[in-house]
Amino acid sequence: MTQRPPVSGEHSGAAEGEPVLPDEVWVQFEQDSERAIRATAPKEPSARARMVTERLRQQDAAGIRPAGWRADPGPQRPRRAPRKRRRLLGLLGVLVAVGVVLVLLNPQGVLHG
Repeated sequence: MTQRPPVSGEHSGAAEGEPVLPDEVWVQFEQDSERAIRATAPKEPSARARMVTERLRQQDAAGIRPAGWRADPGPQRPRRAPRKRRRLLGLLGVLVAVGVVLVLLNPQGVLHG
């Protein structure tokens, strides 16, 4: 005669009153907390992390190395535009200061010529 599967509530191969799982398994189950389980669970990388990893692998295979963000860019020509702008702003500041002084010293004479 063939064996039939155990019906709900029946123990498979265990005597009546004897637990199906050993006590050690239950003790381990009780000691594990959700935090410990989450800490030991493997973490799957995000989609962005997978895309970046794939791009870096392709660059390594092609021998491409991006410039480091702290890398020295090398010698550069001095820019003349900021120096010129500073001179113009300085001259404008001096002219405004002279105008303010003239108005403060003789407000009636400056405005009425």
